[in-house]
Amino acid sequence: MRTMRPWDSLTIAEQTLMRRAISEYSLAGMVQNYGVALRWADADEAPPPRSYTEDEQRTLVPRLAAVALDLAEHGLLTLHKKEIHHAAAPVLVTGPELHEALADPANWIWSARPERHLHLAAPQSAHEYWFDGAHPTADTSALPTWDELRLEEREVLVCAAEASGMLTGAFGIWEDPPADLDLHERLAWVDQQLAPLLSFVREGWIEVQHYPDEDSDAFTVISPDEMRAALCDPDIRHEGDEWGVGVGCVFTYAGLAVWRGGWSGEWGRRLSFD
Repeated sequence: MRTMRPWDSLTIAEQTLMRRAISEYSLAGMVQNYGVALRWADADEAPPPRSYTEDEQRTLVPRLAAVALDLAEHGLLTLHKKEIHHAAAPVLVTGPELHEALADPANWIWSARPERHLHLAAPQSAHEYWFDGAHPTADTSALPTWDELRLEEREVLVCAAEASGMLTGAFGIWEDPPADLDLHERLAWVDQQLAPLLSFVREGWIEVQHYPDEDSDAFTVISPDEMRAALCDPDIRHEGDEWGVGVGCVFTYAGLAVWRGGWSGEWGRRLSFD
């Protein structure tokens, strides 16, 4: 096994792969996660405030595959496969099959209906050495306590922490404006919903994204200055029944550090907004 370097000395590609490996996340969607990491790091090669297209993802796969293979060959990362419709336990992917799996762009791109599941993992030594770097906590002593936050602020924070993270749409935490509101009333409704969210976005802790299609992981980032207009648009809010379509929010890495610094513990002990 290669001598492990400090977390901050890893490249963004290495950090992204190891962060997902430590959490045993899927390989599919990895390229989008890499683009987000580049953008949050203000890297020169960062994509625009949107997801990568499929062609852009395929172009990046060889670069990421080479990094993943290097980590795997040095015993720092493993790949496991599980057939979706079989009960058998996941199988470690090694040798030529590992090379083939990592070289195939289809394995890196999210699909609504995958035929098999490939997930990354890390040996215990790498997990222990890099866990704190991959999952840092921030000093929150100067921030409001959980009880000092308004209910609406707590709801937004929990939404960002959850896997779906939907603010609007069929499974969103926000109600849609009544249909009979005029434009002025609709704007006032949206302003009230946005109030507990905007400060977290402007701090760089939460990113707001629009997801237009349930069969794709495509998204565009909604900037703070665009949110009022976007949340007034019924097409962007999405008032249909499809899962995962509409406007959602996610913690940035900085936001996750703040969340872990105190608020997540309070939420975990209660799992209640009361």
